[in-house]
Amino acid sequence: MTRLPSHSARHSRGFRAFAAAGALALVASQALAQAIFLTAPQEVSRINRPPVVIDPAPVNTTPARPQPAAAPAPAPAQAPQFPAAATPAPAPQFPAPAVAPVMPGAVLQGPAATGPRPILKPRQTMLRHLANNIQGYRLAGEIGSSEWPMYITDRQARRRLQFQLGYLSAVSVMPEYSRLTLSINDQPVGATPLTAVQSVKTVVFDIPAGLLRPGFNSVRITAEQRHRVDCSIEATQELWTQIDPTQTGLILDESDAAIDAISDLGALPADEQGALPLRAVMPANPTTRDIERMLRVVQLISIIGRFEQPVVDTGAIAGGLYGANLLVGTAAELAAIAGPQMVGLVTKPRAFVLPLTPGRRTTIVVTGADAQQVDEAIKQFLVATKPKGAAAGLRAAAAFPGYRVEGGQRLRLADIGVRSAEFDGRLFRTAFNIIMPSDFYPADYGRATVRVAGGYSPGLTSKAQLVMYVNERTAVSLPLLKSTGEVFKDNPLPVPLGFLRPGLNRIEVEAHVPTPSDESCDTLAAKDAPNRFLFLDSTEIEIPPIARVGRLPDLAVTATGGFPFAGSQRRSKLFMPRIDPKTIGAAATFVAHLAVVAGRPIDFEITQTPPLKAKSPTLAVAPFDALDPDLMKKLDMPVDDLMRVWREKIGVESRGGAEVDDSAVAVDAATRNRLVLQNNFPMACHPPHSLGGFRAMLQNIDRFATGATEEEEVAEDAPAAPAGEEEEASSDLFQEWDARLRNENRLSWLFDFARGVGQWGKAKFTDAGDLFRGFERGGSPAEMSSETSLALGQNILGGANENVWTILTAPNADALADSVACLVDPRVSRQIAGRLSLLDISKAKIDAIPVSNTHFVITQPLSVGNARLIAAGWLSLHSLYYVGAALVFGLLLAVTTRLFVKNVGRRTP
Repeated sequence: MTRLPSHSARHSRGFRAFAAAGALALVASQALAQAIFLTAPQEVSRINRPPVVIDPAPVNTTPARPQPAAAPAPAPAQAPQFPAAATPAPAPQFPAPAVAPVMPGAVLQGPAATGPRPILKPRQTMLRHLANNIQGYRLAGEIGSSEWPMYITDRQARRRLQFQLGYLSAVSVMPEYSRLTLSINDQPVGATPLTAVQSVKTVVFDIPAGLLRPGFNSVRITAEQRHRVDCSIEATQELWTQIDPTQTGLILDESDAAIDAISDLGALPADEQGALPLRAVMPANPTTRDIERMLRVVQLISIIGRFEQPVVDTGAIAGGLYGANLLVGTAAELAAIAGPQMVGLVTKPRAFVLPLTPGRRTTIVVTGADAQQVDEAIKQFLVATKPKGAAAGLRAAAAFPGYRVEGGQRLRLADIGVRSAEFDGRLFRTAFNIIMPSDFYPADYGRATVRVAGGYSPGLTSKAQLVMYVNERTAVSLPLLKSTGEVFKDNPLPVPLGFLRPGLNRIEVEAHVPTPSDESCDTLAAKDAPNRFLFLDSTEIEIPPIARVGRLPDLAVTATGGFPFAGSQRRSKLFMPRIDPKTIGAAATFVAHLAVVAGRPIDFEITQTPPLKAKSPTLAVAPFDALDPDLMKKLDMPVDDLMRVWREKIGVESRGGAEVDDSAVAVDAATRNRLVLQNNFPMACHPPHSLGGFRAMLQNIDRFATGATEEEEVAEDAPAAPAGEEEEASSDLFQEWDARLRNENRLSWLFDFARGVGQWGKAKFTDAGDLFRGFERGGSPAEMSSETSLALGQNILGGANENVWTILTAPNADALADSVACLVDPRVSRQIAGRLSLLDISKAKIDAIPVSNTHFVITQPLSVGNARLIAAGWLSLHSLYYVGAALVFGLLLAVTTRLFVKNVGRRTP
């Protein structure tokens, strides 16, 4: 007789079958969810996380799949066993409420699983941070955008990559109608609501396959923001979103982040503050020739890689993920420094890259059998001079750090990276950077014209206008008077050339488009509000012929254009009376900055004796006590004042201080990092160590709670534009706006005429030559105090224009290295001006003393046209001489006319 199984046996088999079926269903559902939500970014709250190597778990990278042989097959009587995932999947997770969250590296087991399970090693990832630029990381106003060129290697372009975006917004931002959008190579990748008003949040976007190209790519972040409660134009100034550079960048496997070729120098990863750290490995007693070679290589790396903030130090071979080590010298010298295994057998000029290892940064080696071969090896950096990449990436690289223009040319803003936009807010803003020649003579002898293409809607108030700012000064305004709206392809905004300056210039175009409905301020109606303004990227800027002559002294030209070092016909001098590691690093950092703004390397000859009779420009870099006081007084440096404010710091090399509790330091640093983001403070500069001092220094701070709970939100995917649609976008927008406005009431011209009469007496184009000279956003007279950490001065020695000196000094070598790292931040260096600039590193602020006597330096052949422009420019800056000359010429004309007509004609009684 067959024995029937017992009830417990039947129950056990049924349970096992049910468990197996449930586990298989769980696997299938997870795979389906991952396929469906592959491109859905996740947003995770961050609370001032310190800038460390990104762990895979927080950034939602896809876990590596285990090999089939890695784990034994489950027994038939057990539920399937799941190996531990390295990181959570990028798709949103839906755990049961009662199940505890799975930590990275934990083992997931079925209900009947027993015994130990293998733990997979987490995938090591890192963030490829965005390089710093003149715009910084703040997106202000109702609409703001910033673009970065990012170099991608062939290996990285073949991967399915992700981009992490960390941000913090002002409390006045309305999250319902505000969003942050990421675009790569002009294709939208994704968007997320702006909800991070209490703590930094990060969003992870999946990048579509094939979007990134080997070479340069464009990364653009755009913020559209609306105010919570206020609808006035003034309230738009309160809107901002700060990108956290420590939590923003491309997510890469550490193995994929390595480079192994000189042609891929652009892929060197910047650090958390957006700077490129370069460690120059030098001999114990380097010669001036060793330093000169190192300076040339540092400049070439910075220019080829499009790094706007290289920071150089010296020391032993460094580890870490960011930046690079740099070894330059003969094979014998490098073998003595780093060991023969890093150099190998060298019989010819060689320039190569050693990929990063767990204990060593990416290392660039330039070597040869002798000194001549080392010089030949440096020339190998110029082999890959033609950049490669996507069309948008090449455009972004060409506009780094600004688009270089000459006189007599016309340029479309689309070629600089400005994009067409329709706008439904109250204050539209777009900006771009141009670089004028370093010998450009700025004066009001001509006008650059920005020919705006776009339009505005009907029903705007009488305050509607276009305003242009040049280097943060109001240059021109144009009222938008038509009540029926208008579309235009060429609406000229003339900008006097006196507003531009040699080197880097930032031009902002604003459209103030208020409507009567703003007075009622229905913030909930913003979602369905019609567009008020149209801006097309077919807008052009026309630069007329310009005068070309150098002016000295002028630190602004040096800091933004590299003059006079970049334009010197002879080899420039670098005076370093004391050669120590800190001073070498400071000099290399400043020289690299000069090369970046000049757009070409500068050949310096290092000397330890003052070149008093040099026929070429001289740069002196040294601590204050290493410079001759008599020499500095001849150069009009405030030696006595500097001695007074630096008395206790001169020669003190130690940066140690009183010991404090580690926990207090952590809390203080976390809170200070938050305040740094809120105030858009350059991270290379150092606020006061005391939190109270930092708060006292920075006024009007929004204070929020720092203990926000973590949230997870799914960001919205923005649709990608079809490939053939982008070329016709501007034309379609123009036709659409033109057709809509033609249907409006055509009889309102009488009202337009009445409004025009009301504007009578006010020039249509505001000539801001002398009228707005003092109307700058901010600014204060030069001030020297105990907080002054660096002095940068320029003057001519001995009256010869060729012997111009630029002195860079600080109270000691440590302060010199720290202060120069802050000085080369693009937002700080653009403040340099006059004949003396004083840096307060705790405020990231420069106070400048203006030039009292300017000398002209001939840089171009004195043609008739150039001489005429120079004379016209000089007279426009010296109006009294112009009036006097006009009176003299008028008097001469009257006298000669009287003498001529005296004896002409027939006399009558």
